[in-house]
Amino acid sequence: MATARLMTRPEDYAKLGIKEGMVEPWEDGRRDTPTPGHNEVWYFDGTMEDGTKTVVGSRPVDPATAGDGTDSPNLNVNITTPDGQEFVSMLRVPAEESSVGTDQCDVQFGPHYATGDLKNYDVYVEPVEGVGVDLHYEALVEPYRAGGTSHIALGDNDEYYYTDQSIPRCRVTGTVTAEGKTWNVSGTGYHDHQWFNISPLVAWHHWLWGRFYTPNYTVVIYDFVASEKFGFARVPIFGVMDKTGKVIFDNRGETEVETTTYYDEQTKKAYPKSSTYVFHDDDATVKFNVTWTDIIEVRDMYGATADKDHYGMAGEQQRKAYDAMGSKPAYMRYYANGTLTMTNSEGTVEESGDMTYEFNYPGVPDPRAHLG
Repeated sequence: MATARLMTRPEDYAKLGIKEGMVEPWEDGRRDTPTPGHNEVWYFDGTMEDGTKTVVGSRPVDPATAGDGTDSPNLNVNITTPDGQEFVSMLRVPAEESSVGTDQCDVQFGPHYATGDLKNYDVYVEPVEGVGVDLHYEALVEPYRAGGTSHIALGDNDEYYYTDQSIPRCRVTGTVTAEGKTWNVSGTGYHDHQWFNISPLVAWHHWLWGRFYTPNYTVVIYDFVASEKFGFARVPIFGVMDKTGKVIFDNRGETEVETTTYYDEQTKKAYPKSSTYVFHDDDATVKFNVTWTDIIEVRDMYGATADKDHYGMAGEQQRKAYDAMGSKPAYMRYYANGTLTMTNSEGTVEESGDMTYEFNYPGVPDPRAHLG
């Protein structure tokens, strides 16, 4: 029996204290506590017209100390310059110099902050060692609460939860600083807010996450497959917004998935080469195909560096911890082609375009895990 589900029932709304069809600013405020095993992240990324790429993630609890039961604010800023150079800054700020509001997104970590009201956000990371951002996000679509609630419940009694609430398409403007240089940028960005009371390494065998933009539609996909602990249950999140920004499709039912795979020698795992999803809702059928054309990044967190510890990779002590969890984490990022096909009583529309997506794979290979 599957022990993971997207919370879509009427009683789920009452349990979570939210209103169906209405997302309120407080939902982007702090939703969790530093209770051991819990964490939360406010994530912002941007792809700029000049080729610059940015990522900022803020967490009130450092994953390395998540068992302490106290706040340990930390954030990361990742900048890729137009010529492909990558700059990463991992920052920790004393808890007494930080706060996170509950009325809206209001993350203040020392001089760094992310604030906003579902429509406009300001994200600022004061340059440290020459790396920082000062960006404004303007929402181009409605907030997306997958399944109406954004909550995935795991366990026979819904004792665990994992969330993803997003604003999948924003206009981004501002400045970026790297290598001591500051330049103006403008482009498109994405924001999400996640909170959970279980480690993703324990909850999930793997997931595919991406978003897809065309002139008329915005698509967000998050194809979760739970770990063996939760019966390898598949929980596909899929939403479509039209050119006005309105959510016009939100998957809440069974999904048909066909996947062809390839084998990666470095990580010793099979990954999707092409995936086709078919979703149904009343008289509407939506099909989405994603096929990668280039591999952007391969990150073997478990096996790549047996003799040293550094950002994103495992040393001996960390590998022992992974082994204890039954995990061998690896991460892939792809450049791909996406095709969206929607059919209802009024006819069929189809749009294709380029996209990037990630495939995060913390589990160990298992024929029950929907990977062919």
